[in-house]
Amino acid sequence: MSYLDRIQFANRRDLSGFVPWMIEGSVVGYLRPELRDLLADWPEVFEIGSDAVALHRGLTEFDARSAAVSEVLPSLREEGYVRSAVGECYGVVRTLGSEPLMQIDRGAVEGFGIISTGFHLNGLVGDDMWIARRSFTKPLFPGQLDNMVAGGWPVGLTLQENVIKECAEEAGMSESLACRAEPVGVMTYVMEIEKGLRRHAMYLYDLEVPDAFVPRPVDGEVDSFNRLPIGEVSSIVRDTSEFKYNSSMAVIDFLQRSGHLTSDTPGYDRILEGLRVSLESPEPVSP
Repeated sequence: MSYLDRIQFANRRDLSGFVPWMIEGSVVGYLRPELRDLLADWPEVFEIGSDAVALHRGLTEFDARSAAVSEVLPSLREEGYVRSAVGECYGVVRTLGSEPLMQIDRGAVEGFGIISTGFHLNGLVGDDMWIARRSFTKPLFPGQLDNMVAGGWPVGLTLQENVIKECAEEAGMSESLACRAEPVGVMTYVMEIEKGLRRHAMYLYDLEVPDAFVPRPVDGEVDSFNRLPIGEVSSIVRDTSEFKYNSSMAVIDFLQRSGHLTSDTPGYDRILEGLRVSLESPEPVSP
């Protein structure tokens, strides 16, 4: 196990097994061929080609597009092509940061291979870091270690509003403290999973919290918090798979920025490359 192993785990993919999904002539996602074939049952929503799927050209407005695709999702869930409904939506975009063309339930993000966004926040106290252990009842990555606060970024909220909301819900943090979080960059990865393709951007934050501050689980997302020396966190990331995979990448990014991970680290250049891959034209990280 190594830092590079963690990076490569999150960037494993073979795009030859996917077909583009397009809106207004631009690629917005990637679909498995089996899903492409199933979408032919809704010709009023999708136009099926041999090498691409397009949203029907008659769907020209944000709300109409979103509603039409939403009506298809229950059938796709029954067939196992998308995850259960989450109840919050992500924007469907051409490129990171561009205006969304429609929205789709978070549970369908990987099935349609769209760009998704979220944030991860490192809670720091001098040479220590607060680490969360995810609830053992969570459907994804139960019981694994995580950054102090992390969450997806749904439509309808600014990034700052989302950070404040998640800090309160996951760690019992006041708005005034959450507002002190420092944005430090964006990390991206592209990962093939069983249900599709995860093209994800993580907005990264560092927050130096008071020595007396102790995060507390509020909404059930977190089982517990532990304050650990950064050196110990580094070893856990490097030597084990205890961390949720993308949370380990957020820690690796912090270690590089703070000088704990240097050019002497094996695979250093490939680690940096794998922390920021293209979401629009992804290429695999070489093994």
